Amino acid sequence: MSKKNKNNKRFIIFLIILLSYSHVYSQNGIRDFSVSASYSYTNVGKMFLFPNSTSVILKESNVPFHDIFSYAGEVRYKISESILIGLRVEFIKKTELGRNLTDPRFIVDDGFEVIPVELSGYYYLPFSTDDFKFFMGGGFGYYLGKHVRNFGDARLIKVKQKFAYGIQVLVGADYMITDYFSSRFEMRFRDPEVVVTSRYSKEIVNYNGQLYKVDLSDFDTRININGVTFTLGFAFNFDLPF
Repeated sequence: MSKKNKNNKRFIIFLIILLSYSHVYSQNGIRDFSVSASYSYTNVGKMFLFPNSTSVILKESNVPFHDIFSYAGEVRYKISESILIGLRVEFIKKTELGRNLTDPRFIVDDGFEVIPVELSGYYYLPFSTDDFKFFMGGGFGYYLGKHVRNFGDARLIKVKQKFAYGIQVLVGADYMITDYFSSRFEMRFRDPEVVVTSRYSKEIVNYNGQLYKVDLSDFDTRININGVTFTLGFAFNFDLPF
């Protein structure tokens, strides 16, 4: 069984458990809507520069990225006393200055941008209190991404990307500062993978006052953010006026 099929099976089991227990507890004090802004930390990600190589060693060789920071916004809507659905959009960008692996003579600013768009379901747990609302959740995500590289006065242009989707699960808690404002902590597990096709924006590059010719052919990059994501944010919670 492939890794993606295993993840899908685990997510289906998670949904069955969530739905099976959703009727057990009616959580009071959860308002109709929640709008939040948050800041996240992901411990690790990888970028594969030769994803189409016939060599297994080259295909699996990667550039690791650590300490990835991002920010996100989310809207949640209550569909029952203990279950909410939410739409979350996040912006992730990470670049590092280092030697170009395809041509070690040059130092480049290399990295990626990824925008996860995730639809999730949330279940508020029975041991929640008036002050602390504990929840678990999971859902599906669509991921937009691009390879970012600044080489002299040239950059990369995104040509296309393969359809990228995945699943994610999380646990978290809201601390109710007031009846309408809360602080939110989450720990999220996901494994988004994006394959993008790029090319250089110009053929003649000015690098440290010297001119170099680069190949304008398209090339693929595989971006994988497979670390654990920790999120801290604030939410405004409110009811419909009617």
